[in-house]
Amino acid sequence: MPNFDDLSRQMAESDAPVCRHLRTKALHVYGQDTPDAYLTSHSSSYHCLRTQFITGPDQAPCLPESCQSARVCFEQR
Repeated sequence: MPNFDDLSRQMAESDAPVCRHLRTKALHVYGQDTPDAYLTSHSSSYHCLRTQFITGPDQAPCLPESCQSARVCFEQR
């Protein structure tokens, strides 16, 4: 497992909601507990499984900080 900064580690260990449709390559490499699922990483690109694009069904960007429960397309994993 790579070394992540303290903020990323705190987010990964918290109960922060994560959208089940948000994807990044890190999820396939490191698994569902990767900090990249909780906090935007500058080395990852994100996409939505529902749209297969960088924006969700509501046309907003797919990023961990924006793919939250306030969005109508959000589904917690």
